[in-house]
Amino acid sequence: MEKTVILITGAGGGGSNNLIRSIRQRDRYKIIGTNTNKFKACKSIADKAYVLPHAGDTQNYLPRLNQLIEMEKPALIIPNNDTEVGVLSRYRDQINTKVFLPTDDVVQICQDKWEFYQHLSGLGIPVAKTFHVTSLEDIPSIFEQFNVFPLWCRLRRGSGSKGATRVQNAEQARFWIDYWRTMRNVPVDQFLICSYLPGRDFAVQSTWKNGKLVLMKVAERLEYITGEQRASGTSSSPSLAKTINDQRIYDFCVNVVDRLAEGKAHGNFCMDLKLDADGQIHITEVNIGRFCMITPIFDFSGKHSMIDAYIALALDRDHELTIDDPFDFSEKYLTRDLDTEPFVDTLEKIDSLVNLLP
Repeated sequence: MEKTVILITGAGGGGSNNLIRSIRQRDRYKIIGTNTNKFKACKSIADKAYVLPHAGDTQNYLPRLNQLIEMEKPALIIPNNDTEVGVLSRYRDQINTKVFLPTDDVVQICQDKWEFYQHLSGLGIPVAKTFHVTSLEDIPSIFEQFNVFPLWCRLRRGSGSKGATRVQNAEQARFWIDYWRTMRNVPVDQFLICSYLPGRDFAVQSTWKNGKLVLMKVAERLEYITGEQRASGTSSSPSLAKTINDQRIYDFCVNVVDRLAEGKAHGNFCMDLKLDADGQIHITEVNIGRFCMITPIFDFSGKHSMIDAYIALALDRDHELTIDDPFDFSEKYLTRDLDTEPFVDTLEKIDSLVNLLP
């Protein structure tokens, strides 16, 4: 049987290589990978890897991407980083094959954390109280709006907790933001200062089609890769995570996506949630249109693989799916570290693989 060709961007990076491993569980796909960096593309585990111009250079990126589409005939492109999600969303009508993305207005809202905060708080959805820093002189007056510290300082765009840390007072926040301005060329107005949420930390991956939830899974981040080496002590990337079955979280996330997408959710909505000191759920961001870095825990838990469902829906093979309950759960742990392949299995299996001294 001729294999269906799937093109995945960001190939060679950890997130896309994780995604490719999941897809490889079904011997029905030929996988084409792309990256903008040859030193990353060479690490791709796709069947073929190509180097493309940076997606921000749309005048070169789009023609070269369409040239590759003409050569390899992919049935679907899966953009797996924020930049390419944003570009492929905006220019989807110029791409000569399928994408499976939310509407562009929703993509643009989610990729700007300040706009996201304003939009969701306007809908009455619980989000951490947030202020936009327009100049260093704003910082003392921003701190006066809070009575519980520390606060959380973060960038309004990007992923991977870049530029994020806890700050106890205005002096620390000013130093942190000015450091990034002078040493990393990040403009001051790219920073936000928010309430710090000290509670449990969750990643939620969900796939929708034409306003209907098809599959949603939840994992709690328990330990963090390089967390001890970061100023914040945390990151968005866990070294240890566990699947969670919590109807309160499911209901919260369904409401968020329904209201955000106005009942027209389509594609992937990957949400980060944190609990406040009172145990109340807040959403901190939606990684829109792509998969989580830790997608193996969602593909290898429960009865249904999320990437299998995503591809079937994207290619209008909905009839292949037999998902009765969108909140598909089985207890699994994910353990991962730098330069190692992620491991997903039950606690019983993990215990069977190690020996304890008497």
